[in-house]
Amino acid sequence: MDASQQILQCFLAGQYERLQCPQCENTFLTNVYAIHHDGKSSLRCKNCHRRFFSDTEEGEWRHYVLLEKFSLGLEYFCDAIQHQQLTEIPFIRRIGLLAEDDTVLPLERIELFKEQEPDYRIIYVMERLEHLNEEDTNFFTDHVHAIDWMDEQERLQVWTWVKDRYGQALAEDLRQLCRYYREHQDFVSWDLHGDNLMRTRQGKMVVMDPFTPKF
Repeated sequence: MDASQQILQCFLAGQYERLQCPQCENTFLTNVYAIHHDGKSSLRCKNCHRRFFSDTEEGEWRHYVLLEKFSLGLEYFCDAIQHQQLTEIPFIRRIGLLAEDDTVLPLERIELFKEQEPDYRIIYVMERLEHLNEEDTNFFTDHVHAIDWMDEQERLQVWTWVKDRYGQALAEDLRQLCRYYREHQDFVSWDLHGDNLMRTRQGKMVVMDPFTPKF
């Protein structure tokens, strides 16, 4: 059994503590679990964590969380990351699918660009992020959330505001995400607001899950 499947089995065994975060639950339809919870993880958990994060510094796995996702929004985001070559993104890795009765399902069950709601949960490991302060949150909610209603000239003005305030890389990523939305708007809605941008432990601002699937 590889490390991803071992982490999945640790989750099913109740080894991880659920974190209460209304912003994540309401914004992303996601439950968040601490992979490390105050030294109480079993030896098995610690070993599979070390293997999963073998390319990171010792103990770095403590700064990651597990996501239990009930929609395909994050899968569309991951597809956009791949096709639009985004850079201002967190570490995200899918580790498995679970049926309602906790049966582990084959990953081939995931299908994008279909007009249907998934009947499974998707489990990911992601680096632990922090929500933005009120000022930054309000900026993106006020200026970027309604980008799908704007014409090209208005969108260019918004990307300029983002570039001037947060840098070229983030502005370009948001522009590419908006392009992905426009190309696939039969299947996803644009839903990026202040809660969809977060900071890494190192302070880097990253995008998280900016689409809502249409069913």
